[in-house]
Amino acid sequence: MRFPTNSSFLMPRGVGQFAALTSLSVLALAGTLHAQDFEGKNISEVTIRYNGAKTVDEARLRNLMASKAGASYRAENLDNDIKSLYESGLVDDVRFLAEPSGESVKLIAEVTTRPGWGGVGFLGNSIFTDQKLAKETKLKSGGVMSDASILEARRNIEKYYQGYGYPDVTVSHRLQPTSQPGVSDLIFVIDEGAKNEVRKIRFEGNNTFTDPELRKEMKVKEKGWFSWLTKSGRFESNQLDTDLDAILDYYRSKGYLRATGKINREAVGDGRTDLVIQINEGDKYTVAGVGFGKMTVFKPEELYPSLTLVGETAYNSKKMRDDITMIRSFYGSRGYADALVTPDIRDAGPNRVNITYRVTEGSRFRVGRVNISGNTKTKDKVIRREITLKPGDQFNSVELDTTKARLENLQYFTKDSVQVSGAPGGSGYRDVNVLVEEASTGKVGVGVGFSSIDSIVGFLTLEQANFDLFNPWNFTGGGQRFSSSLRAGSERSEASISIVEPWFLDQQLALGTELFYKQSTYFSDYYEQTNFGAAISLRKPLGPKSSIKGEYRLEKVKIDSEVDSNDYKNENFPGDNGDNSALSEKNIGGDFARSALAVNYVYNSLDSTETARRGHKIDVGLTMAGGLVGGDVDTITLSMQGQKYWNLKWDSILSISGELASVDSTQGDEIPVFERMFLGGGRTLRGFEFRDVGPRDKGYTDEVYGGNSLGYVSVEYTIPIIETVRAAVFSDTGFVNSDSWDIGVNEIYSDVGIGIRLHLPISPLPLALDYAIPVATPDDEADKGGQFNFSLQTTF
Repeated sequence: MRFPTNSSFLMPRGVGQFAALTSLSVLALAGTLHAQDFEGKNISEVTIRYNGAKTVDEARLRNLMASKAGASYRAENLDNDIKSLYESGLVDDVRFLAEPSGESVKLIAEVTTRPGWGGVGFLGNSIFTDQKLAKETKLKSGGVMSDASILEARRNIEKYYQGYGYPDVTVSHRLQPTSQPGVSDLIFVIDEGAKNEVRKIRFEGNNTFTDPELRKEMKVKEKGWFSWLTKSGRFESNQLDTDLDAILDYYRSKGYLRATGKINREAVGDGRTDLVIQINEGDKYTVAGVGFGKMTVFKPEELYPSLTLVGETAYNSKKMRDDITMIRSFYGSRGYADALVTPDIRDAGPNRVNITYRVTEGSRFRVGRVNISGNTKTKDKVIRREITLKPGDQFNSVELDTTKARLENLQYFTKDSVQVSGAPGGSGYRDVNVLVEEASTGKVGVGVGFSSIDSIVGFLTLEQANFDLFNPWNFTGGGQRFSSSLRAGSERSEASISIVEPWFLDQQLALGTELFYKQSTYFSDYYEQTNFGAAISLRKPLGPKSSIKGEYRLEKVKIDSEVDSNDYKNENFPGDNGDNSALSEKNIGGDFARSALAVNYVYNSLDSTETARRGHKIDVGLTMAGGLVGGDVDTITLSMQGQKYWNLKWDSILSISGELASVDSTQGDEIPVFERMFLGGGRTLRGFEFRDVGPRDKGYTDEVYGGNSLGYVSVEYTIPIIETVRAAVFSDTGFVNSDSWDIGVNEIYSDVGIGIRLHLPISPLPLALDYAIPVATPDDEADKGGQFNFSLQTTF
């Protein structure tokens, strides 16, 4: 006799519809067997029976099920199996049947699988051909139709139309059965709408804020000269509603609590339209007082000091949202995961309001299970070690956000795909659920380019951000970082390979190794430098924004000079007892074994490594070469670098960066040329040639041979031109002194300049193009007129 479960799902599923799951129990047709009679029994076999055409391989379905032969029968497992099968998008209907098999139980899964792909068709399209739209769907032939893939295809078509100025396009679909059983054609039905590109955006009724100030709050932009690159003038229809909300929130953040508005489109012909935004500003409001409703867990006095919106200040919607977040975080960080905060805003006289935060406190929880799903390549432990909450910990909703940020920072998963949430567990517990979607983490780069140093340079790079040294042939999923590069130019040849294990010995301790070779002629016209060797490092976080790193580096340094010391005599020259050129083979040439230990402390609060707008970064480093670690280079180097950023009006950015450094010999010897210090070029003093500021070999090569101390500061101000382009003005000032620990400013070099910062699709970092001219040059040889520099810009 066979007994069906009471969870059979016979309803058809449309796109985005999810079946509700109920708990499973076995119903006895004869009234003699119940669910508990099967619970815990051994499953003798699991059979899959297809209703209709078999479009999904049986093995693929079994991989989605936890119920297997040899496992124990659990109603909870069957619930999860049904959920897993539905969420896979492979089935339209599934139910389990159970029957006794001796002392065991036999399971039968009856499934109706999704139809297989036939063809793809289009109706209603006149702007683009079927072939073009089929390509834009990004659908892969073969397999079955899933809700997710159909939804993604529809969105891809809509985005394609919107990219060409059709904001009101809508796409639906239908399935059309074919003569082949289990195979259907997918037909997309398109309503293209009219072409609407934004010519002008103008405002009416705005007396307090200017049109440019309000346009800045909008994502939709007027069509400009670079619209082919920036897509300005094109928009999604629902983006207008979002932009109007942003404009009104800007008013409310400045005190205009009752501001309202609407957006009208005015066609001007040729597929262009003007956006007319009508604003009713209303009056400016002041907060009379801020208070709390009934609270039982905490006292208002514990929260008042952290409020940013207080009495007798202008109403500010942004500050109010920040305060709500603060209150929820205060509760959430102490285990009250369900705390809700509702602001009650009431009039308190002419243009005055009182704000009362009413808190629904909820109950306190501990962490139950920590569940991870969606990772197909990345090992569970790589994700689990980034989760700050462990089973048994006091539940902390703030730590959910911290975990989400840490997982996103790994860059192993697709953008916005990481979900970290709390779900009801057992009594008094909250489970932590982590859902991810794997992204491609490997990169290969091959190209030819130009730089300020090389007239032409070719490169080959291979990177894997989610490397696994102990997973041969696949080499992914272990959370290590692998990088290798080859670079060959007219002035240099470089090769390197490195691996970083961020959790050495399962501790938050990053172990890094590197092998490298560098042959450089761009340091000087008179000598060539070759470095090859290896390095090993350990980096330990000291907090969310600071870390300390120790490194040991062993390298062979070879210097070949083209200067013959016998050809140059000058009793006033400082090198080699005052009688030979500083850059002669006798003074600087030879092979050196450099063995060095370095330690660096870094504090970094910058909001971005690409275009920072706020925060600061400090990097203090001490390097000791020679001595106890051997080698024939005996020096000590101290360096302090820093950056500071301010985000000002109109999204302009003011930044200050600089460095102070010095090197000294621990044995009283001459400092080798590769340890000396220079300024000039795209990253320091931009009005001077690369490494052309410092003590000079005057009267002989006229080449800079470097000093033992340096300092410089750069001030830069950038403003946005369009979304991907910023204009810059800057000034650099610095010095290089001959003596160690000499920070005197007797000889100051400075320059001023202008530049452009470009965010190109082909590069993750902004390209900096600068032109600078010297304004103060103690050494006439260093003033070679205006200098062009270009480089990929990032924080050091």
